[in-house]
Amino acid sequence: MDKNNDSKFKSLLGVFSFYTGWFFLIISGSLNLIILLSWILKHDSISALNIPPIWAWGMIGLSLCLASNFLIKTKINFLICCSWILTTLVLADESKSLARGLKPTLTKAKDKTNSNLIRVITVNCNGRNLSIVREAMKFDPDIIFTQESPSPGALLNLLTEKKNNDYQIIGGWDCAIIAKGSLNQKKYPSILFNHTAGASLKLKNGSEIELLSLHLERAITRWDLWNPKCWKEHNLKNQDRKKQLRLILTELKSQANNRPIIFGGDFNSSYQSNLYYFIPKIMGNFTNTFDKSGKGIGNTFTNYFPIIRIDHIYSSHHFSVVDSKSAKTENSDHRMVISDLLLNQDDSINHLAN
Repeated sequence: MDKNNDSKFKSLLGVFSFYTGWFFLIISGSLNLIILLSWILKHDSISALNIPPIWAWGMIGLSLCLASNFLIKTKINFLICCSWILTTLVLADESKSLARGLKPTLTKAKDKTNSNLIRVITVNCNGRNLSIVREAMKFDPDIIFTQESPSPGALLNLLTEKKNNDYQIIGGWDCAIIAKGSLNQKKYPSILFNHTAGASLKLKNGSEIELLSLHLERAITRWDLWNPKCWKEHNLKNQDRKKQLRLILTELKSQANNRPIIFGGDFNSSYQSNLYYFIPKIMGNFTNTFDKSGKGIGNTFTNYFPIIRIDHIYSSHHFSVVDSKSAKTENSDHRMVISDLLLNQDDSINHLAN
């Protein structure tokens, strides 16, 4: 009798292992296909899937394959594992910068031998924390874009405290620009007041650059993907940010009047989002500075466990990107992005002539 019960138990365990193993495998394979389609289509209706980084989905998919491998043995498991590894290596944002170098090479000391070199920083000040601006200034930047920024008055007091007369400040409700040279604040439509700060900057050599600090609509953090309302909220928020970015960039292009442009800020969207497709469509040949030369991990949120890259700097074709990195901060929930740009001499001369 005991042998019969033991035999039945083993039989049931075998059936359970078989079906559970295949269940894990089917889920992993289906998830891989869904993630690939979401990356290709980048449709607003599935924007919730584009918030976690590709490597996070890869870890889930490979974990399911590993669990399946304990239960059943099949070559299909190996194929799905290979598909996940290939998906992660090819599509993950992090793999591209790590391929350029495992560690950042941009140093705190700036190369001052080239007068056309411009160091730019963008950083979210985490609720108007002035200490973050102090951190940024240790890198001797020429331009700082801030979001959730301290007030212009508080920033001016900081510069007075440091006895630094090289910088000028313009700011609005949420964003600000701190820069060396002569700043001329630009008026943006009132609908964009809470999301931008714009100015033209006249450098010491007489060249003019159009600048913009931006902060797009806050992302939602709900992850109950089984709830249709979650998908709807992610969809609507993504559409809101796209509308904001379209308005901001259209106005920036108009304000710039063919001058060199640098803009940056907190986009509140993972780099897999279709939001970023608007930039080349509206602005033309623009470069994401970290994409061009950044090394190591470029993720900026959260500061202590950076899993996604939502803070960016973009430059027009008038600039060459020398180096870029994401730097840990002490007083923000975001990391700062630091980029060294070289204003091409021909563009500088041509603009002065105009």
